Amino acid sequence: MPTHDPATLALATSAAGYLATVTVLALTAIAAPTPARRREAGTILALLFNRKL
Repeated sequence: MPTHDPATLALATSAAGYLATVTVLALTAIAAPTPARRREAGTILALLFNRKL
């Protein structure tokens, strides 16, 4: 029987939000109409993944 632990729910919600954010930014980086917007999305992805450009 599943338990409804608030900490687990908070962690799952945070993880889902982070995954949604990364997915939208990756799609933006791929489909952006201008090179400047693609660079901006790529920069934000690098920040989220703690990587240098």
